[in-house]
Amino acid sequence: MNRNYPMEGFALAMIVFTLNMQEAMLTGIILLFTTVLGMIVYQMLEKLLPSWSSKACTAILIVAVNLSLHQIIINWYFQYNSDTERILLQLVVGILIAKHVLSIKEFYYGRLLYEGALAYGSLIVIGLFREFMAFGKVFNFQLADYGFMTESFSNVIIGLLLTGIAIAILNHIFDYEVTGDESLWVLIPVVLLYQPFTIEALPELASALIAIIATVVFMFSVRMYLVFSNIKGCFKKLPTELLSASFIYMILMVF
Repeated sequence: MNRNYPMEGFALAMIVFTLNMQEAMLTGIILLFTTVLGMIVYQMLEKLLPSWSSKACTAILIVAVNLSLHQIIINWYFQYNSDTERILLQLVVGILIAKHVLSIKEFYYGRLLYEGALAYGSLIVIGLFREFMAFGKVFNFQLADYGFMTESFSNVIIGLLLTGIAIAILNHIFDYEVTGDESLWVLIPVVLLYQPFTIEALPELASALIAIIATVVFMFSVRMYLVFSNIKGCFKKLPTELLSASFIYMILMVF
């Protein structure tokens, strides 16, 4: 069954745009708005233009609108300018939304809003949890200051782990299975921009390449093991690559 909500876009947003509740709320609104707008425009252009042209125009529109709204709304709200890393991540989220919209054969707006609402709720919960556990704050209001609270909850490892759990729950609710390379499209930008370790004795580029290669090798090993394993049906709803990536990052960061 094809998903009606952009799972890959939401998954990447859950990993990197949930450092606080405000960012998660605004990101989710932008993501859903861009998806619905893209679907409407794509249906209109399909009747007016050749297939390749309507797809190209829709993809460009989705990526441009998503990036523009992020830059205008989030940067205005938080009063800071995005760095190159965040701009690249916003571009990738837009690309994943476009990929989803262009792959849909039949558009069900009611189902999209239902699934999108639950995915949006998951995004907010992750943002709330990470902000509270890292800083003891919710919506930038200080609520607590316990000893177990640490900024480590802002680490990408927690983002990967919580995203894997959230997507697994959503898959069980909607009765979806993880198929193909869905998780890989989410993990590629994460691996490229967030290396689990650095080697100070080597140049920055060489250290980054070694970290990326090591991470990819471990992830590929886990993927191959799962491919040739007799996995029960209930586990097919688990985004195993997202969950395994969090543990791979955890192990590599120790060294």
